[in-house]
Amino acid sequence: MFQRVSSLGGDVQPFEWYLLTDGEGATRGEALVQTNGRLTKCGATATPEFIAERTQAAEATSVTPLPVTRITEGDDFTTTSTATVASSLVGSKVTLGADGLTVTATTTSGVFEVSSTDGVTGGGVVHGYFRR
Repeated sequence: MFQRVSSLGGDVQPFEWYLLTDGEGATRGEALVQTNGRLTKCGATATPEFIAERTQAAEATSVTPLPVTRITEGDDFTTTSTATVASSLVGSKVTLGADGLTVTATTTSGVFEVSSTDGVTGGGVVHGYFRR
């Protein structure tokens, strides 16, 4: 789950409300993009535009708007990793996990710039920024 920790500018992003793509659901903290006016899970090498907030089963549908926050390049996020993100990857960009909630240790076409990591194997805590 991507959780916003702080912002370099100190600003607070307001909630925005959008519908999900038909047949899709979302989980709190999931990275999302907007396609054809609807939200969908972000791919591993795509830069997400939004993070899902406060979802409940009733909210995660294509007929009820989902609360999201828009991502800026100054937003610092924390998440977990699906693989060991070593301290040598600080400053590198890694890809998103297939679930849209985690990061990997893969740097090819990465979008999440690692600012710190605890280096724990699978499930370690990683801090960073979404960079284009």
